[in-house]
Amino acid sequence: MKKIVGLSLAIGAASMLFASDVAQNLANEKCGSCHLMGEITKEKLDNMKAPPYWAIAKKAKERYENEEDKIKYIIDYALEPSEEKMLFPKETKEKFGVMPSLKDKVTKEEIRIISTYILEKRF
Repeated sequence: MKKIVGLSLAIGAASMLFASDVAQNLANEKCGSCHLMGEITKEKLDNMKAPPYWAIAKKAKERYENEEDKIKYIIDYALEPSEEKMLFPKETKEKFGVMPSLKDKVTKEEIRIISTYILEKRF
């Protein structure tokens, strides 16, 4: 019985690590060129085109209590961005502008995976 429980825990842990890797890779691929994902380098800082992922997560956490509402906001903004929906102050809006829509570039499910990933990361 102990072996079965141990094996189940090991499989569950491996699945979580795989899911985390998939989410991280997806976030880097779909969002990293603008939102400073992954390893921070001087080149990335110099070429940053949008607020870093952790700032987006922080703003969503400040605005929405419910996890699903945070995720829904990020999905909605990514697919149909507008100045009115931005959670950042005027200076950030002036520096980066409104992000281009990711419609037809990323699916809702991919944004959901990315949103969950960035909201769960510790920063």
